[in-house]
Amino acid sequence: MITCAKTATLSNCTHSVGYDVIISADPVSAQTIPFYDGDVYVSLSETHSQHSISVYTDSGWTNWDPRRPTPVSFMGVVAYPAPCNSQGLKYVASEEEFRQVSEGALADTSTLAYLIARDSGLGGPDSSTPRPRKRGRAGTAQTKAKSHYMIVISSSKMGTHGQGLILSVSRKTIERLDKGKAKETDAVTEDLETYTGSQEMDIYVGHHREEKGGYRRLLTASQLPPPTTAGWLSWNAHHVVSLVPRTCRKDAEVTAFMSRSLKASEINHHYPMLIDLTLHGQPLKVLHHKIRQTLARGTAVLLHGWEPERAMEFNMKDIAEIRPLLSQTIKWQDANIRARTFERSPSSRSYGDYIVEGTLQDFVRASTDANSCSNCLDLPTLVPEVPHFLRGILDDRSALIITGTEAYVSTKGESTKGDCSGLNGPQLMHCDTWRSCAWDIITHGGFLTYPHHDATGFLTYSYVRAGAKLWGYIHLDNVDEFDSQDVSARWRNYYKHPMATETYDKNVIVGTVLLEKGAVLIQPPGANHMVYTPVHTVMSGGHFLTYETLHLTEMALTFDFGLDHKGEHQHATNSLHPGTLRKVYRMAIALPVLVLERRE
Repeated sequence: MITCAKTATLSNCTHSVGYDVIISADPVSAQTIPFYDGDVYVSLSETHSQHSISVYTDSGWTNWDPRRPTPVSFMGVVAYPAPCNSQGLKYVASEEEFRQVSEGALADTSTLAYLIARDSGLGGPDSSTPRPRKRGRAGTAQTKAKSHYMIVISSSKMGTHGQGLILSVSRKTIERLDKGKAKETDAVTEDLETYTGSQEMDIYVGHHREEKGGYRRLLTASQLPPPTTAGWLSWNAHHVVSLVPRTCRKDAEVTAFMSRSLKASEINHHYPMLIDLTLHGQPLKVLHHKIRQTLARGTAVLLHGWEPERAMEFNMKDIAEIRPLLSQTIKWQDANIRARTFERSPSSRSYGDYIVEGTLQDFVRASTDANSCSNCLDLPTLVPEVPHFLRGILDDRSALIITGTEAYVSTKGESTKGDCSGLNGPQLMHCDTWRSCAWDIITHGGFLTYPHHDATGFLTYSYVRAGAKLWGYIHLDNVDEFDSQDVSARWRNYYKHPMATETYDKNVIVGTVLLEKGAVLIQPPGANHMVYTPVHTVMSGGHFLTYETLHLTEMALTFDFGLDHKGEHQHATNSLHPGTLRKVYRMAIALPVLVLERRE
């Protein structure tokens, strides 16, 4: 079996659709691994006339008739598979276009199956019949000749849960393999990794990770199950390919919707969604000013050129170095339990339904289970690694330091300072005041965090220690940005269903950010977003406040405090922070001193 990721841009130029072409020597059947709507299954037979083509729709695998228009919904975008004399099959935008394309095109299914397989890279130039490779052979699954490929070779000799090898192979070697003039041992091994897979994974071919102009696969082979158990998803804006979430169809729909979006830095709707900045080449004071003014507009910042002091990977040993208390009890979100809540009506779903409790060690160990998919948010830290360039804009921290020895409440509870001289600072402060300052988030690959905004009017900075995150920022489309009541009403309507699963694509424009090592993402208060974690990931960050964004904090607080957190809107935020207002009060008290500090 060979899987090839494809993308087709529809003629109306407003949408592109992504799908997989699956090529196998076996006929499609009810037992075939279910992919997603629009996937194409080509069954190649030893007899030319018995080649067949099937298309996956809601009803399952359907035998494709190239003479009849078959509507396929790609997460809400309808397209039609049409015959093509060069590719065998291509998707078009309407029935009318299907008829135009079909006129004069080949209608023989076996010939079209041959063309699809050839377009996917099977068979060398001298081959009269494309052929799927058997176990232990290497083949290509690309539409263009590339200089190198990453090839996973597995063999039946390796057992039911066998291991394969990832090899970097030159195009010349692949051509010789196709012609039967080379052996598998001719492949040049580079950065050899172990790939644990199942027998369903015969051969998988993808681009070399460092290939210029190619799509880079966000996959750590030892972390995730074979691609054929879920399928690939192309993120065209970032030239990367990830695995489709395998927890449920809804997660796949939302993630596919994200993947079709433009880069957030390319969207200027009402105001810029995100800007890119570089750490080096400018004084910190200038950089601080740019960051402050950008965030004040409600625009996120992606700052390049900074990495954590210590490099790490997603494993127990490295995680224990930043989180030494592996036996601590934590809570996490379980995507598989969440998926089962979709069997109930939206009004009966609850955020707390899919929260699981265990130890951090349990959570990390579960990442090796292909069926596990969870996200742990409950990891505050008091010993964070704060990027040095951020220290000059953490106004809430500065305010706490400046006013740390001042007390304004007497032992009798009176709000007078006269009899508080013997008190060295606040006598009682909510633990959340510190918990919200810095935290780690550890996530299994394939987890989707649904639309929300970070709670209680905080700004947020985030950076990846290991893995990757795909952020999707959400802006309202039709809204009066100068009318806070209209903004609030439309967001309430957006979040009217738990987890926004029914409204995630309604009246919104989404832009995506690929966050990996080497960059820090800073988002303003109230920034609505969703996040897909394509691989096992460790991320660190924290919440903070600045004076320039207090108007956005006020709007976010007004929205949050107006929500019914025991009812249908509790999912609009991912957490509540009761210590926020203490920080705001301290910022007001510290203002006279900080004004002097920041004067020109």
